[in-house]
Amino acid sequence: MAAAALAITACKDTKPAEADLVVLYTTDVHGACLAYDFKRKKQEKTSLANASTYFQKVRKENPGRVILLDTGDFLQGQPSLYYYNFIDTVSPHIVPRVYNYLQYDAIGVGNHDIEPGADVYEHRLPQQFNMPWICANAIDTRTGQPMFKPYTVIEREGLKIAVLGMVTPHIPYWLPKTLWPNMQFEDMVESAQKWVPIIRQNEKPDLLIALFHSGYDYSKNGRDFDSHCNENGSVPALVKVPGFDLCLIGHDHETRLTKVCNQAGDSVPIIDAGVNAYHIGRADIHFSRRDDGTYDKQIRTQLVETSDYPVDTLYTEHFRHAVDSINRFVDEPVGEITTDLVGIDGLIGPSVFEDFVHEAQLWATKADISLHPVLSPNETIHAGTITMGELFALYKYENLLYTIYMTADEVRQYLEHGYNMQFSTMRSPNDHVMNFEPGDNARGLKLAGFTFNYTSAAGIRYEVDLRKTPGSRVRMISMADGTPIDPDKLYRVAINSYQYSGGGNFVPLGLHWNREKLQSRTIDVTPIDMRRYLKLYIQSFGPVTPHLLGNWKIVPEDWYRIARERDMAILKQPYY
Repeated sequence: MAAAALAITACKDTKPAEADLVVLYTTDVHGACLAYDFKRKKQEKTSLANASTYFQKVRKENPGRVILLDTGDFLQGQPSLYYYNFIDTVSPHIVPRVYNYLQYDAIGVGNHDIEPGADVYEHRLPQQFNMPWICANAIDTRTGQPMFKPYTVIEREGLKIAVLGMVTPHIPYWLPKTLWPNMQFEDMVESAQKWVPIIRQNEKPDLLIALFHSGYDYSKNGRDFDSHCNENGSVPALVKVPGFDLCLIGHDHETRLTKVCNQAGDSVPIIDAGVNAYHIGRADIHFSRRDDGTYDKQIRTQLVETSDYPVDTLYTEHFRHAVDSINRFVDEPVGEITTDLVGIDGLIGPSVFEDFVHEAQLWATKADISLHPVLSPNETIHAGTITMGELFALYKYENLLYTIYMTADEVRQYLEHGYNMQFSTMRSPNDHVMNFEPGDNARGLKLAGFTFNYTSAAGIRYEVDLRKTPGSRVRMISMADGTPIDPDKLYRVAINSYQYSGGGNFVPLGLHWNREKLQSRTIDVTPIDMRRYLKLYIQSFGPVTPHLLGNWKIVPEDWYRIARERDMAILKQPYY
Protein backbone atom coordinates (compact mmCIF):
# COMPACT_ATOMS: atom_id res chain seq x y z
CA MET A 1 0.00 0.00 0.00
CA ALA A 2 2.84 2.36 0.84
CA ALA A 3 4.52 1.60 -2.50
CA ALA A 4 1.25 2.23 -4.35
CA ALA A 5 0.77 5.52 -2.54
CA LEU A 6 4.29 6.59 -3.45
CA ALA A 7 3.66 5.68 -7.09
CA ILE A 8 0.47 7.74 -7.16
CA THR A 9 2.24 10.68 -5.53
CA ALA A 10 5.10 10.42 -8.00
CA CYS A 11 2.65 10.35 -10.91
CA LYS A 12 0.93 13.48 -9.59
CA ASP A 13 4.24 15.25 -9.20
CA THR A 14 5.15 14.72 -12.84
CA LYS A 15 2.10 16.67 -13.91
CA PRO A 16 2.10 20.47 -13.85
CA ALA A 17 0.06 22.38 -11.33
CA GLU A 18 -0.96 24.84 -14.07
CA ALA A 19 -0.79 24.58 -17.86
CA ASP A 20 -2.12 26.24 -20.99
CA LEU A 21 -2.83 24.68 -24.38
CA VAL A 22 -4.16 25.96 -27.68
CA VAL A 23 -6.21 23.67 -29.90
CA LEU A 24 -6.60 24.74 -33.53
CA TYR A 25 -8.65 22.91 -36.14
CA THR A 26 -9.94 23.07 -39.70
CA THR A 27 -12.82 21.26 -41.33
CA ASP A 28 -14.32 20.61 -44.77
CA VAL A 29 -11.30 22.10 -46.54
CA HIS A 30 -12.51 20.53 -49.83
CA GLY A 31 -9.37 21.27 -51.80
CA ALA A 32 -8.64 24.75 -50.45
CA CYS A 33 -5.17 23.55 -49.57
CA LEU A 34 -3.45 25.55 -52.32
CA ALA A 35 -3.94 29.28 -52.81
CA TYR A 36 -5.52 28.73 -56.22
CA ASP A 37 -8.99 27.91 -57.54
CA PHE A 38 -8.31 25.50 -60.39
CA LYS A 39 -11.93 25.52 -61.55
CA ARG A 40 -12.08 29.29 -62.04
CA LYS A 41 -8.37 29.81 -62.80
CA LYS A 42 -7.79 32.50 -60.19
CA GLN A 43 -6.07 33.03 -56.87
CA GLU A 44 -8.09 32.03 -53.81
CA LYS A 45 -8.79 34.75 -51.25
CA THR A 46 -8.45 32.22 -48.44
CA SER A 47 -6.94 28.75 -48.19
CA LEU A 48 -4.58 26.77 -46.00
CA ALA A 49 -1.88 29.05 -47.39
CA ASN A 50 -3.41 31.83 -45.24
CA ALA A 51 -3.99 29.42 -42.38
CA SER A 52 -0.28 28.53 -42.48
CA THR A 53 0.57 32.13 -41.56
CA TYR A 54 -1.80 31.99 -38.59
CA PHE A 55 -0.55 28.58 -37.45
CA GLN A 56 3.04 29.89 -37.38
CA LYS A 57 1.97 32.95 -35.41
CA VAL A 58 0.15 30.89 -32.77
CA ARG A 59 2.99 28.39 -32.46
CA LYS A 60 5.50 31.19 -31.99
CA GLU A 61 3.34 32.72 -29.25
CA ASN A 62 2.70 29.33 -27.59
CA PRO A 63 5.82 27.20 -28.10
CA GLY A 64 5.14 23.51 -27.47
CA ARG A 65 1.54 24.18 -26.44
CA VAL A 66 -0.35 23.95 -29.75
CA ILE A 67 -2.40 21.03 -31.12
CA LEU A 68 -3.60 21.11 -34.75
CA LEU A 69 -6.50 18.91 -35.95
CA ASP A 70 -8.85 18.50 -38.93
CA THR A 71 -12.28 16.80 -39.00
CA GLY A 72 -12.14 15.59 -42.61
CA ASP A 73 -13.60 16.17 -46.10
CA PHE A 74 -10.28 17.07 -47.66
CA LEU A 75 -10.29 14.59 -50.59
CA GLN A 76 -13.03 16.08 -52.79
CA GLY A 77 -13.90 19.54 -54.08
CA GLN A 78 -11.17 20.78 -56.46
CA PRO A 79 -9.54 19.43 -59.65
CA SER A 80 -6.31 19.20 -57.65
CA LEU A 81 -7.83 16.39 -55.58
CA TYR A 82 -9.29 14.59 -58.58
CA TYR A 83 -5.89 14.78 -60.26
CA TYR A 84 -4.09 13.10 -57.36
CA ASN A 85 -6.96 10.71 -56.55
CA PHE A 86 -7.36 9.30 -60.06
CA ILE A 87 -4.91 10.71 -62.65
CA ASP A 88 -1.45 10.90 -61.06
CA THR A 89 -1.59 7.95 -58.68
CA VAL A 90 2.20 7.56 -58.55
CA SER A 91 3.35 10.91 -57.14
CA PRO A 92 2.80 11.66 -53.44
CA HIS A 93 -0.75 12.93 -52.93
CA ILE A 94 -1.13 16.69 -52.43
CA VAL A 95 -3.23 16.40 -49.23
CA PRO A 96 -0.71 14.39 -47.16
CA ARG A 97 2.05 16.67 -48.45
CA VAL A 98 0.15 19.77 -47.29
CA TYR A 99 -0.95 18.32 -43.94
CA ASN A 100 2.54 17.02 -43.20
CA TYR A 101 4.00 20.43 -44.05
CA LEU A 102 1.55 22.15 -41.69
CA GLN A 103 2.29 19.57 -38.97
CA TYR A 104 -1.22 18.44 -38.15
CA ASP A 105 -1.35 16.20 -35.09
CA ALA A 106 -4.40 14.15 -36.13
CA ILE A 107 -7.03 14.18 -38.85
CA GLY A 108 -10.57 12.83 -39.01
CA VAL A 109 -12.52 11.11 -41.77
CA GLY A 110 -15.29 12.84 -43.71
CA ASN A 111 -17.90 11.31 -45.98
CA HIS A 112 -16.17 12.83 -49.02
CA ASP A 113 -12.93 11.14 -47.98
CA ILE A 114 -14.62 7.78 -48.61
CA GLU A 115 -15.83 8.95 -52.05
CA PRO A 116 -12.51 8.34 -53.91
CA GLY A 117 -12.76 4.63 -53.04
CA ALA A 118 -10.79 2.09 -51.05
CA ASP A 119 -7.71 2.32 -53.25
CA VAL A 120 -7.24 5.89 -52.00
CA TYR A 121 -8.46 5.92 -48.38
CA GLU A 122 -7.35 2.41 -47.43
CA HIS A 123 -4.32 1.54 -49.55
CA ARG A 124 -2.52 4.65 -50.80
CA LEU A 125 -2.97 7.51 -48.37
CA PRO A 126 -2.66 6.24 -44.78
CA GLN A 127 1.07 5.59 -45.09
CA GLN A 128 1.63 9.02 -46.67
CA PHE A 129 0.30 10.94 -43.66
CA ASN A 130 2.72 11.64 -40.80
CA MET A 131 -0.22 11.90 -38.41
CA PRO A 132 -2.95 9.36 -37.53
CA TRP A 133 -6.19 9.26 -39.49
CA ILE A 134 -8.81 8.58 -36.81
CA CYS A 135 -12.40 7.34 -36.95
CA ALA A 136 -13.95 4.95 -34.44
CA ASN A 137 -17.33 4.21 -36.07
CA ALA A 138 -16.20 3.20 -39.59
CA ILE A 139 -15.87 -0.55 -39.08
CA ASP A 140 -13.91 -2.94 -41.28
CA THR A 141 -16.34 -5.81 -41.83
CA ARG A 142 -13.45 -8.22 -42.48
CA THR A 143 -12.06 -7.76 -38.96
CA GLY A 144 -14.88 -6.22 -36.94
CA GLN A 145 -12.44 -3.48 -35.90
CA PRO A 146 -12.33 0.20 -36.96
CA MET A 147 -11.00 0.70 -40.50
CA PHE A 148 -8.99 3.67 -39.17
CA LYS A 149 -7.34 4.27 -35.82
CA PRO A 150 -10.26 5.00 -33.44
CA TYR A 151 -8.46 7.57 -31.31
CA THR A 152 -5.04 9.02 -30.65
CA VAL A 153 -3.23 10.42 -27.62
CA ILE A 154 -1.14 13.58 -27.88
CA GLU A 155 1.21 14.80 -25.15
CA ARG A 156 1.79 18.49 -24.47
CA GLU A 157 3.20 20.25 -21.41
CA GLY A 158 3.17 17.00 -19.43
CA LEU A 159 -0.53 16.46 -20.18
CA LYS A 160 -2.27 13.67 -22.10
CA ILE A 161 -4.84 14.77 -24.68
CA ALA A 162 -7.00 12.04 -26.19
CA VAL A 163 -8.82 12.69 -29.49
CA LEU A 164 -11.69 10.42 -30.55
CA GLY A 165 -12.75 10.60 -34.20
CA MET A 166 -16.13 9.74 -35.73
CA VAL A 167 -17.89 10.29 -39.08
CA THR A 168 -21.55 10.72 -39.96
CA PRO A 169 -23.05 7.22 -40.35
CA HIS A 170 -25.17 8.40 -43.31
CA ILE A 171 -22.52 7.50 -45.89
CA PRO A 172 -24.58 4.52 -47.18
CA TYR A 173 -27.33 7.02 -48.11
CA TRP A 174 -25.01 9.02 -50.37
CA LEU A 175 -22.34 6.74 -51.75
CA PRO A 176 -22.69 3.40 -53.57
CA LYS A 177 -21.37 0.37 -51.74
CA THR A 178 -18.71 -0.07 -54.43
CA LEU A 179 -16.90 2.82 -52.72
CA TRP A 180 -17.03 1.28 -49.22
CA PRO A 181 -17.13 -2.48 -49.96
CA ASN A 182 -15.64 -3.60 -46.64
CA MET A 183 -17.15 -1.11 -44.21
CA GLN A 184 -20.19 -0.43 -42.10
CA PHE A 185 -20.92 2.72 -40.13
CA GLU A 186 -21.98 2.57 -36.49
CA ASP A 187 -24.32 4.92 -34.70
CA MET A 188 -22.28 7.72 -33.12
CA VAL A 189 -23.88 7.45 -29.67
CA GLU A 190 -23.26 3.70 -29.54
CA SER A 191 -19.68 4.13 -30.71
CA ALA A 192 -19.03 6.84 -28.11
CA GLN A 193 -20.54 4.64 -25.41
CA LYS A 194 -18.01 1.97 -26.36
CA TRP A 195 -14.88 4.07 -26.77
CA VAL A 196 -15.10 6.78 -24.11
CA PRO A 197 -14.83 4.28 -21.21
CA ILE A 198 -11.95 2.50 -22.99
CA ILE A 199 -10.09 5.78 -23.42
CA ARG A 200 -10.80 6.88 -19.85
CA GLN A 201 -9.66 3.58 -18.38
CA ASN A 202 -6.65 2.82 -20.60
CA GLU A 203 -5.27 6.30 -21.25
CA LYS A 204 -6.50 8.38 -18.29
CA PRO A 205 -6.34 11.54 -20.39
CA ASP A 206 -6.32 15.01 -18.92
CA LEU A 207 -8.46 16.22 -21.84
CA LEU A 208 -10.78 14.32 -24.20
CA ILE A 209 -11.58 15.96 -27.54
CA ALA A 210 -14.38 14.83 -29.85
CA LEU A 211 -13.34 15.19 -33.51
CA PHE A 212 -16.66 14.63 -35.27
CA HIS A 213 -17.39 14.90 -38.98
CA SER A 214 -21.08 15.28 -38.28
CA GLY A 215 -23.17 18.42 -38.07
CA TYR A 216 -24.94 20.20 -35.23
CA ASP A 217 -28.65 19.98 -36.17
CA TYR A 218 -29.80 16.49 -35.25
CA SER A 219 -33.40 17.33 -36.31
CA LYS A 220 -32.48 17.62 -39.99
CA ASN A 221 -34.60 15.55 -42.41
CA GLY A 222 -37.24 14.86 -39.80
CA ARG A 223 -34.90 13.07 -37.38
CA ASP A 224 -34.95 13.56 -33.63
CA PHE A 225 -32.60 13.39 -30.65
CA ASP A 226 -32.97 9.61 -30.32
CA SER A 227 -32.88 8.68 -34.03
CA HIS A 228 -30.52 5.79 -34.76
CA CYS A 229 -27.57 6.52 -37.06
CA ASN A 230 -28.49 10.19 -37.28
CA GLU A 231 -26.62 12.10 -40.00
CA ASN A 232 -25.87 14.84 -37.46
CA GLY A 233 -25.24 12.82 -34.34
CA SER A 234 -22.71 15.09 -32.66
CA VAL A 235 -24.99 16.66 -30.05
CA PRO A 236 -26.72 13.39 -29.04
CA ALA A 237 -23.31 11.75 -28.61
CA LEU A 238 -22.02 14.60 -26.44
CA VAL A 239 -25.15 14.75 -24.29
CA LYS A 240 -25.69 11.00 -23.84
CA VAL A 241 -22.05 10.07 -23.29
CA PRO A 242 -20.40 12.17 -20.56
CA GLY A 243 -16.63 12.47 -20.65
CA PHE A 244 -15.88 14.81 -23.55
CA ASP A 245 -14.27 18.15 -22.67
CA LEU A 246 -14.37 19.80 -26.10
CA CYS A 247 -16.07 19.00 -29.42
CA LEU A 248 -14.87 20.03 -32.87
CA ILE A 249 -17.41 19.35 -35.63
CA GLY A 250 -17.80 19.67 -39.39
CA HIS A 251 -19.89 18.35 -42.29
CA ASP A 252 -22.70 20.94 -42.21
CA HIS A 253 -20.50 23.78 -43.58
CA GLU A 254 -21.81 26.11 -40.88
CA THR A 255 -20.03 28.27 -38.31
CA ARG A 256 -20.96 28.39 -34.64
CA LEU A 257 -19.63 28.60 -31.12
CA THR A 258 -21.95 27.01 -28.59
CA LYS A 259 -22.17 24.63 -25.64
CA VAL A 260 -24.31 21.66 -24.63
CA CYS A 261 -24.93 20.20 -21.20
CA ASN A 262 -24.37 16.45 -20.95
CA GLN A 263 -26.30 14.02 -18.79
CA ALA A 264 -23.76 14.41 -15.97
CA GLY A 265 -24.46 18.14 -15.84
CA ASP A 266 -21.15 19.17 -17.43
CA SER A 267 -20.93 21.85 -20.11
CA VAL A 268 -19.17 20.84 -23.35
CA PRO A 269 -18.04 23.61 -25.75
CA ILE A 270 -18.64 23.01 -29.48
CA ILE A 271 -16.85 24.70 -32.38
CA ASP A 272 -18.11 24.44 -35.97
CA ALA A 273 -15.59 26.06 -38.34
CA GLY A 274 -17.47 26.12 -41.64
CA VAL A 275 -15.90 25.21 -44.98
CA ASN A 276 -13.05 25.86 -47.43
CA ALA A 277 -10.62 27.11 -44.76
CA TYR A 278 -12.55 30.37 -44.43
CA HIS A 279 -12.27 29.93 -40.66
CA ILE A 280 -10.02 28.24 -38.13
CA GLY A 281 -11.51 27.00 -34.89
CA ARG A 282 -9.54 27.82 -31.76
CA ALA A 283 -9.84 26.71 -28.14
CA ASP A 284 -7.61 28.19 -25.40
CA ILE A 285 -7.54 25.84 -22.43
CA HIS A 286 -6.20 26.59 -18.96
CA PHE A 287 -5.57 23.59 -16.69
CA SER A 288 -5.52 23.85 -12.88
CA ARG A 289 -4.65 20.68 -10.99
CA ARG A 290 -6.93 19.51 -8.20
CA ASP A 291 -5.76 17.66 -5.09
CA ASP A 292 -6.70 14.30 -6.63
CA GLY A 293 -4.47 14.91 -9.67
CA THR A 294 -7.30 15.70 -12.11
CA TYR A 295 -7.77 19.14 -13.62
CA ASP A 296 -10.23 21.97 -13.70
CA LYS A 297 -10.36 23.22 -17.29
CA GLN A 298 -11.32 26.68 -18.42
CA ILE A 299 -12.00 26.65 -22.16
CA ARG A 300 -12.42 29.74 -24.34
CA THR A 301 -13.44 29.22 -27.97
CA GLN A 302 -13.32 31.46 -31.02
CA LEU A 303 -13.46 31.44 -34.81
CA VAL A 304 -10.56 33.03 -36.66
CA GLU A 305 -11.07 34.39 -40.19
CA THR A 306 -8.18 33.28 -42.40
CA SER A 307 -8.73 36.28 -44.68
CA ASP A 308 -7.24 38.41 -41.88
CA TYR A 309 -3.86 36.77 -42.52
CA PRO A 310 -1.67 36.99 -45.62
CA VAL A 311 -0.67 34.02 -47.75
CA ASP A 312 2.45 32.26 -46.52
CA THR A 313 4.82 32.81 -49.48
CA LEU A 314 7.18 30.02 -48.38
CA TYR A 315 4.20 27.66 -48.33
CA THR A 316 3.10 28.62 -51.85
CA GLU A 317 6.64 28.31 -53.18
CA HIS A 318 6.99 24.88 -51.60
CA PHE A 319 3.95 23.63 -53.57
CA ARG A 320 4.55 25.60 -56.77
CA HIS A 321 5.45 22.51 -58.81
CA ALA A 322 2.24 20.79 -57.73
CA VAL A 323 0.25 23.83 -58.89
CA ASP A 324 2.01 23.70 -62.26
CA SER A 325 1.20 19.99 -62.67
CA ILE A 326 -2.46 20.47 -61.79
CA ASN A 327 -2.75 23.47 -64.12
CA ARG A 328 -1.46 21.41 -67.03
CA PHE A 329 -4.20 18.89 -66.26
CA VAL A 330 -7.04 21.42 -65.95
CA ASP A 331 -5.91 23.32 -69.07
CA GLU A 332 -6.21 20.20 -71.21
CA PRO A 333 -8.76 20.91 -73.99
CA VAL A 334 -11.70 18.51 -74.06
CA GLY A 335 -13.69 19.81 -77.03
CA GLU A 336 -16.01 22.63 -78.02
CA ILE A 337 -19.52 23.77 -77.16
CA THR A 338 -21.29 26.46 -79.16
CA THR A 339 -23.73 27.73 -76.52
CA ASP A 340 -23.24 29.21 -73.05
CA LEU A 341 -24.34 27.00 -70.16
CA VAL A 342 -25.78 29.10 -67.32
CA GLY A 343 -26.12 27.12 -64.11
CA ILE A 344 -28.49 29.43 -62.24
CA ASP A 345 -31.22 28.82 -64.85
CA GLY A 346 -31.60 25.26 -63.55
CA LEU A 347 -32.86 26.53 -60.20
CA ILE A 348 -36.02 28.04 -61.62
CA GLY A 349 -37.19 25.91 -64.52
CA PRO A 350 -36.08 24.22 -67.75
CA SER A 351 -32.49 25.09 -68.64
CA VAL A 352 -29.94 24.43 -71.37
CA PHE A 353 -27.36 23.60 -68.69
CA GLU A 354 -29.42 20.80 -67.13
CA ASP A 355 -30.65 19.47 -70.48
CA PHE A 356 -27.07 19.16 -71.70
CA VAL A 357 -26.27 16.89 -68.75
CA HIS A 358 -29.51 14.97 -69.34
CA GLU A 359 -28.49 14.26 -72.93
CA ALA A 360 -25.08 13.03 -71.82
CA GLN A 361 -26.68 10.77 -69.19
CA LEU A 362 -29.05 9.25 -71.74
CA TRP A 363 -26.13 8.69 -74.11
CA ALA A 364 -23.94 7.12 -71.41
CA THR A 365 -26.60 4.71 -70.08
CA LYS A 366 -28.87 4.15 -73.12
CA ALA A 367 -31.76 4.78 -70.71
CA ASP A 368 -35.27 5.89 -71.70
CA ILE A 369 -35.49 8.63 -69.05
CA SER A 370 -32.89 10.75 -67.24
CA LEU A 371 -33.28 12.26 -63.78
CA HIS A 372 -30.72 14.83 -62.72
CA PRO A 373 -30.23 17.32 -59.84
CA VAL A 374 -29.01 20.92 -59.99
CA LEU A 375 -25.33 20.58 -59.10
CA SER A 376 -23.72 23.80 -60.36
CA PRO A 377 -26.11 26.76 -59.93
CA ASN A 378 -23.26 29.27 -59.51
CA GLU A 379 -21.36 28.29 -62.66
CA THR A 380 -21.40 29.58 -66.22
CA ILE A 381 -19.59 27.68 -68.98
CA HIS A 382 -19.01 29.93 -71.96
CA ALA A 383 -19.19 28.83 -75.57
CA GLY A 384 -15.87 27.84 -77.09
CA THR A 385 -13.19 25.38 -76.08
CA ILE A 386 -14.07 23.57 -72.89
CA THR A 387 -11.22 22.36 -70.68
CA MET A 388 -10.91 19.70 -68.01
CA GLY A 389 -11.10 22.45 -65.39
CA GLU A 390 -14.45 23.62 -66.74
CA LEU A 391 -15.78 20.08 -66.54
CA PHE A 392 -15.41 20.38 -62.75
CA ALA A 393 -17.60 23.47 -62.87
CA LEU A 394 -20.05 21.66 -65.14
CA TYR A 395 -20.28 18.59 -62.90
CA LYS A 396 -19.16 19.17 -59.33
CA TYR A 397 -19.10 15.66 -57.83
CA GLU A 398 -17.61 12.27 -58.65
CA ASN A 399 -21.04 10.66 -59.04
CA LEU A 400 -21.51 7.35 -60.77
CA LEU A 401 -24.66 6.68 -62.83
CA TYR A 402 -27.18 3.95 -62.04
CA THR A 403 -29.79 2.61 -64.44
CA ILE A 404 -32.93 1.36 -62.71
CA TYR A 405 -36.43 0.26 -63.74
CA MET A 406 -39.26 2.69 -62.94
CA THR A 407 -42.83 3.10 -64.11
CA ALA A 408 -43.87 6.49 -65.45
CA ASP A 409 -45.91 7.09 -62.30
CA GLU A 410 -42.86 6.35 -60.16
CA VAL A 411 -40.95 8.93 -62.19
CA ARG A 412 -43.79 11.34 -61.41
CA GLN A 413 -43.53 10.60 -57.68
CA TYR A 414 -39.77 11.14 -57.84
CA LEU A 415 -40.27 14.53 -59.50
CA GLU A 416 -43.00 15.50 -57.04
CA HIS A 417 -40.56 14.92 -54.19
CA GLY A 418 -37.92 17.15 -55.78
CA TYR A 419 -40.29 19.92 -56.80
CA ASN A 420 -41.75 19.98 -53.29
CA MET A 421 -38.30 21.10 -52.12
CA GLN A 422 -37.67 23.39 -55.08
CA PHE A 423 -40.90 25.26 -55.85
CA SER A 424 -43.47 27.23 -53.88
CA THR A 425 -47.24 26.98 -54.26
CA MET A 426 -48.61 29.88 -56.33
CA ARG A 427 -52.03 31.45 -55.84
CA SER A 428 -51.33 34.42 -58.11
CA PRO A 429 -48.49 35.76 -60.27
CA ASN A 430 -47.42 37.78 -57.21
CA ASP A 431 -46.24 34.63 -55.44
CA HIS A 432 -42.75 33.16 -55.68
CA VAL A 433 -41.87 30.30 -57.99
CA MET A 434 -38.97 29.34 -55.73
CA ASN A 435 -39.40 27.84 -52.31
CA PHE A 436 -37.82 30.67 -50.32
CA GLU A 437 -37.62 31.02 -46.56
CA PRO A 438 -36.42 33.94 -44.40
CA GLY A 439 -32.65 34.33 -44.48
CA ASP A 440 -30.17 36.33 -42.43
CA ASN A 441 -28.42 37.84 -45.45
CA ALA A 442 -28.56 40.75 -47.88
CA ARG A 443 -31.50 39.18 -49.73
CA GLY A 444 -33.56 38.60 -46.60
CA LEU A 445 -34.41 35.27 -48.23
CA LYS A 446 -32.70 31.96 -48.78
CA LEU A 447 -33.59 28.87 -50.75
CA ALA A 448 -35.24 26.17 -48.68
CA GLY A 449 -33.12 23.06 -48.79
CA PHE A 450 -30.05 22.22 -50.83
CA THR A 451 -30.05 22.97 -54.55
CA PHE A 452 -28.48 19.58 -55.25
CA ASN A 453 -31.84 18.11 -54.25
CA TYR A 454 -33.68 20.10 -56.93
CA THR A 455 -34.36 17.98 -59.98
CA SER A 456 -35.75 17.57 -63.51
CA ALA A 457 -36.27 14.85 -66.10
CA ALA A 458 -35.59 14.25 -69.79
CA GLY A 459 -36.90 11.58 -72.14
CA ILE A 460 -40.46 12.22 -71.02
CA ARG A 461 -42.86 15.18 -71.51
CA TYR A 462 -44.61 16.62 -68.48
CA GLU A 463 -45.79 19.85 -66.86
CA VAL A 464 -45.62 21.17 -63.30
CA ASP A 465 -48.71 23.07 -62.11
CA LEU A 466 -47.67 25.26 -59.17
CA ARG A 467 -51.29 26.11 -58.33
CA LYS A 468 -51.75 22.59 -57.05
CA THR A 469 -50.69 21.22 -53.70
CA PRO A 470 -47.34 19.40 -53.37
CA GLY A 471 -47.68 15.79 -54.43
CA SER A 472 -50.19 16.52 -57.21
CA ARG A 473 -48.33 19.05 -59.34
CA VAL A 474 -46.77 16.87 -62.04
CA ARG A 475 -48.85 15.74 -65.03
CA MET A 476 -47.24 13.24 -67.39
CA ILE A 477 -48.03 13.84 -71.07
CA SER A 478 -46.04 11.48 -73.29
CA MET A 479 -42.59 10.18 -73.97
CA ALA A 480 -40.20 12.76 -75.46
CA ASP A 481 -40.74 11.44 -78.99
CA GLY A 482 -44.51 11.81 -78.64
CA THR A 483 -45.34 8.14 -78.13
CA PRO A 484 -47.95 7.44 -75.46
CA ILE A 485 -46.83 6.52 -71.96
CA ASP A 486 -47.43 2.88 -71.08
CA PRO A 487 -48.54 2.91 -67.41
CA ASP A 488 -47.52 -0.72 -66.94
CA LYS A 489 -44.11 -0.54 -68.57
CA LEU A 490 -40.88 -0.51 -66.60
CA TYR A 491 -38.72 2.17 -68.22
CA ARG A 492 -34.94 2.31 -67.98
CA VAL A 493 -34.11 5.40 -65.90
CA ALA A 494 -30.70 6.98 -65.25
CA ILE A 495 -30.04 8.57 -61.84
CA ASN A 496 -26.81 9.55 -60.12
CA SER A 497 -25.27 7.57 -57.29
CA TYR A 498 -26.07 10.23 -54.66
CA GLN A 499 -29.80 10.00 -55.19
CA TYR A 500 -29.69 6.24 -55.81
CA SER A 501 -28.05 5.75 -52.42
CA GLY A 502 -30.76 7.76 -50.66
CA GLY A 503 -29.46 11.32 -50.95
CA GLY A 504 -32.28 13.85 -50.82
CA ASN A 505 -34.59 11.01 -49.71
CA PHE A 506 -35.81 10.58 -53.31
CA VAL A 507 -35.80 6.79 -53.02
CA PRO A 508 -36.96 6.21 -49.40
CA LEU A 509 -39.52 9.05 -49.20
CA GLY A 510 -40.24 10.00 -52.81
CA LEU A 511 -40.67 6.43 -54.06
CA HIS A 512 -41.19 4.74 -50.67
CA TRP A 513 -38.78 1.99 -51.69
CA ASN A 514 -36.71 -0.01 -49.25
CA ARG A 515 -33.24 -1.24 -50.16
CA GLU A 516 -34.50 -4.63 -51.26
CA LYS A 517 -36.91 -3.13 -53.76
CA LEU A 518 -34.25 -0.71 -55.04
CA GLN A 519 -31.82 -3.56 -55.61
CA SER A 520 -34.48 -5.60 -57.40
CA ARG A 521 -35.02 -2.68 -59.79
CA THR A 522 -31.31 -2.01 -60.40
CA ILE A 523 -29.99 -2.79 -63.88
CA ASP A 524 -26.45 -1.42 -63.92
CA VAL A 525 -23.95 1.08 -62.57
CA THR A 526 -21.33 2.85 -64.65
CA PRO A 527 -17.65 1.98 -64.15
CA ILE A 528 -16.54 5.63 -64.32
CA ASP A 529 -17.89 8.90 -62.93
CA MET A 530 -20.28 11.21 -64.77
CA ARG A 531 -17.65 13.89 -65.34
CA ARG A 532 -15.63 11.49 -67.47
CA TYR A 533 -18.76 10.61 -69.46
CA LEU A 534 -19.29 14.31 -70.14
CA LYS A 535 -15.74 14.45 -71.47
CA LEU A 536 -16.37 11.46 -73.73
CA TYR A 537 -19.72 12.91 -74.87
CA ILE A 538 -18.15 16.21 -75.90
CA GLN A 539 -15.28 14.46 -77.64
CA SER A 540 -17.65 12.10 -79.48
CA PHE A 541 -20.09 14.72 -80.76
CA GLY A 542 -18.09 17.96 -80.69
CA PRO A 543 -18.50 20.68 -81.44
CA VAL A 544 -21.66 20.22 -79.35
CA THR A 545 -24.55 22.69 -79.49
CA PRO A 546 -26.42 22.45 -76.17
CA HIS A 547 -30.08 23.37 -76.52
CA LEU A 548 -33.32 23.41 -74.59
CA LEU A 549 -35.06 20.07 -75.01
CA GLY A 550 -38.46 21.57 -74.26
CA ASN A 551 -39.86 18.42 -72.71
CA TRP A 552 -41.28 20.07 -69.57
CA LYS A 553 -42.75 23.38 -68.45
CA ILE A 554 -44.19 25.16 -65.44
CA VAL A 555 -47.82 26.28 -65.53
CA PRO A 556 -49.68 28.63 -65.48
CA GLU A 557 -47.19 29.92 -68.05
CA ASP A 558 -48.22 33.59 -67.77
CA TRP A 559 -47.83 33.50 -63.97
CA TYR A 560 -44.52 31.72 -64.34
CA ARG A 561 -43.08 34.31 -66.75
CA ILE A 562 -43.84 37.16 -64.33
CA ALA A 563 -42.69 35.38 -61.18
CA ARG A 564 -39.60 33.90 -62.82
CA GLU A 565 -38.26 37.33 -63.71
CA ARG A 566 -38.81 38.57 -60.16
CA ASP A 567 -37.33 35.48 -58.48
CA MET A 568 -34.34 35.40 -60.81
CA ALA A 569 -33.51 38.97 -59.76
CA ILE A 570 -33.53 37.77 -56.14
CA LEU A 571 -31.34 34.76 -56.93
CA LYS A 572 -28.78 36.97 -58.66
CA GLN A 573 -28.39 39.30 -55.68
CA PRO A 574 -25.24 38.77 -53.60
CA TYR A 575 -25.95 36.39 -50.77
CA TYR A 576 -24.12 38.53 -48.21
